Amino acid sequence: MAVFSVEGDAAIRPEDVVDAVAKYYLGDRRTIEIAVATLLAGGHLLLLGPVGGGKTTLAKALAQAIGGTFARVQMTNETLPSDILGYGVYVQGEVRIVKGPIFNNVVLIDEINRGPPRTLSALIEPMQERTATIEGATLRLPAPHMVIATINITEIAAGAAPQLPLAILDRFTASLHVDYVDLDTERWVVKLSDDLEALDGRPARPKPLAVDAKGVHVADDVVDYILKIVERIRRDERAAVPLSTRAPIAMYRLARALALLDGRDYVIPDDVKKAAHPALDHRIIPKPEYGDVDPRQIVEDALAQVEPPTYL
Repeated sequence: MAVFSVEGDAAIRPEDVVDAVAKYYLGDRRTIEIAVATLLAGGHLLLLGPVGGGKTTLAKALAQAIGGTFARVQMTNETLPSDILGYGVYVQGEVRIVKGPIFNNVVLIDEINRGPPRTLSALIEPMQERTATIEGATLRLPAPHMVIATINITEIAAGAAPQLPLAILDRFTASLHVDYVDLDTERWVVKLSDDLEALDGRPARPKPLAVDAKGVHVADDVVDYILKIVERIRRDERAAVPLSTRAPIAMYRLARALALLDGRDYVIPDDVKKAAHPALDHRIIPKPEYGDVDPRQIVEDALAQVEPPTYL
């Protein structure tokens, strides 16, 4: 079974990483599990919610838990591609590359939807190819590598901030709605605020953990189940744009990672159901005449209408 590991050290269970993150992020444990599963799946995570919901704490805690480096970028309408990727400096006729924050293991991009089109386009190569091209030189990003981006949905609903283009949305393996914690949890956040602020995102290990969930088995009927769910959403009259092939790929990879978190080396239909909302919600854009329809309801309807495979 695939696990987190460091060369020469004992393997580390995925649930141990979840527990390490939970020491700092006091919100919903499911949020942590999806974040860790997204990392295991080799993907990127989009966090949707109001300001002050703990999104930065989650990203820092995850980076520290895997022994990876961390960087944060505050996106604005003036952010340049070089502010994220890096740039070249000419010294005595030679080009020296100064690497940007994208060359960290976990990169938090706050309010990604505020970025200008040119800067957002520059993110496609790192997120898709795991490389960054600077002054004509293509450089590999570190492994593991994960972009965690945030969107303040309150500002979008009020018309004070733009939507993120679908071409960028589709690059995120999973999305999560991160809301404010309940009163009891908020009491703990207040009491532990000094400790939480001390979290600096520095690696807790000398080397980052290796990540791989490719050894998890997915039966053909489970793959067919994933495809039927996606096809049902494509045929939903409320959806304005058909889901791309990245949608079932994201479900497939996320379901493998969730199986691993549950201590199994094979995927069951329940893993697919758990992966459906994180993998699909952010990819669905309702038609204007269905503007009051929540994409989560479209996914929920598809899950209810597609029969999962059964085993005797």
